[in-house]
Amino acid sequence: MKDWLDKLEPKERMMLAVGGVLLLLLLIYVLVLAPIRSGYQSLQQSVAEQRETVVWMQGSAQKIQRLRSSGGAAAQGLGGRSLLSVTDSTARAAGLGPALKRVEPEGSNSVRVWLDGATFDVFIKWLGTLSTRHGVDADSVTLERNEVAGRVNARLTLEAAL
Repeated sequence: MKDWLDKLEPKERMMLAVGGVLLLLLLIYVLVLAPIRSGYQSLQQSVAEQRETVVWMQGSAQKIQRLRSSGGAAAQGLGGRSLLSVTDSTARAAGLGPALKRVEPEGSNSVRVWLDGATFDVFIKWLGTLSTRHGVDADSVTLERNEVAGRVNARLTLEAAL
């Protein structure tokens, strides 16, 4: 290799050195800088999505607080029906039937509910109705944003007042 370089004219050696430097710069860009830039842009997009989620959750928390503080009519209780029956029938009456995936008892006065793709506003209104009309409160709620805007996947535990 050295013999081959020694046989080259100085101009050719200079062109070869410049080409090598340019190739090195290109490799640095392709292997180091471009992936860093791509990762940075991906993180920026993720942060923006997380901020949207925070704004959405804060608005939802305000809606929940308004529903809780509005009080409404006195609770009618379960009316002699089981919590499972009241949960299922009120969810279907509220328009959550297609989103209702499972309702199962958990203990004597609570049920676990799974909803997929429920309209958020309808879901919150349903929870308010359960609380104000039937005395059923959410013990724990886990919400995930659905692929469709304005819809959520929910896992919750509901408890009836004794």
